[in-house]
Amino acid sequence: MAEILNAHGSKNDIFVAAMTPRDFASGAELEAFVRHLCDRAGPFGGDGIYFYDPRPQIPEAWFFNPDGSSAEFCGNGMRCLGRVILEQRDAGSAVIRSGPLEYTVRRAPGTAEGVRQISLEHPAVDFSPGQPVVAGHPTLTTEQLPGLDPALRFTAVTIPNPHLVALVDKYVESELIAMGERIAAQPEVFPVGANLSVLLPLEPAEVFVRTFERGAGLTASCGSGMAASRAVYSRTGHAEPEQDVLVRNAGGVATVALRTHEKRWHPVLTGNATFVYRAEVDPAALARGSSASSGREVFTSDVAAYTALDERNAARLRAAGIETALS
Repeated sequence: MAEILNAHGSKNDIFVAAMTPRDFASGAELEAFVRHLCDRAGPFGGDGIYFYDPRPQIPEAWFFNPDGSSAEFCGNGMRCLGRVILEQRDAGSAVIRSGPLEYTVRRAPGTAEGVRQISLEHPAVDFSPGQPVVAGHPTLTTEQLPGLDPALRFTAVTIPNPHLVALVDKYVESELIAMGERIAAQPEVFPVGANLSVLLPLEPAEVFVRTFERGAGLTASCGSGMAASRAVYSRTGHAEPEQDVLVRNAGGVATVALRTHEKRWHPVLTGNATFVYRAEVDPAALARGSSASSGREVFTSDVAAYTALDERNAARLRAAGIETALS
C-alpha cells in the first residue's frame, strides 16, 4: 500500500505521493496508475500527481498529467508538494528538483480566512519566439499559429512549460476551449503541446487568468499559467516587474511578482496549498482499474478555510461579469 495526499492550489487538485516512477513495473503500469487515479469517474479524480523522493538533500520530483503524460513541472502542485516537504523538515524554505530545474519554496503568511500559503520561485521566463512551442519552426510568429483567434496577439513564453498568452478585453470560456482543443489536435505544429492562457485586466494590479492545459484541458487554475501570464503583463507594459499583482482564476487567487536576477525575470507566486484528504491505495491494483484503498482522512479545517476564501473570489468574479464552469 502507498499513501496518497490530495491537495490543491486554487482548486487545481493534485495528488502527492512519496513514490518514484521506478516503483512501477513498467511505463505502461505507471501511466495506467496515473490515469485511473486521476479519472473523475473513478474512486478519486484529480488534475495530476507529483511523485517525490524525500531522501536526498534536494528532494527529486516527477509530475504527471491526468492522461498519464509527463510534464516539466506543475506550479500549483509544486506549492502543495512544497508544503509537504517544509512540514516534514520543519523548515521555512527548501529547494526541490523537478525535471532538470530546481525550485525554491517558502512558507508564506496565511490569509485572513486561515488558508495556508506557500511562495514558489519559478525559473527565469524565456520569451524566445516559437520555442519550444513550435519546435522545428523557429521563424514562425505567434500571430501565424494556426487555430488561434487572429484578432488576438499571443506571446510565447516558457517557464519551463510552454505557454501561449493573450490579453483580452472580455472572457468567453467557449472560445478558449475551442482554441485549446485546436492546439491539442495539431501535433505537427505543437509537438510538445502548449498551455493556452487568456489574461483579462480588472484593475492595474488585478487580473483574471484562465488556462487550457495540455494533457488536462480546462482546469480550475494553472500555476505556471498564472506566472507566465504575469510575465506577459509586464512585457506588454501593464505593470512594473517587481509589483505584486493579484491574479484571480476560476478556483482562487494568487499574488505574483517578477524578481530580476541577471537581467532575467523570475516569477514568484504566492498562493494556497490546501490539504484535502489522505488515503492509502494499492498502486498495482489501481493500475489494473481496481479501487482497492483505505478510508479517507479529511483535513476539515483546511477545507473550511479555503471555502471561505473561494466564496469571496467567486463574488468578485461575478461582480466583474466573468462566467466560468465553476461560477
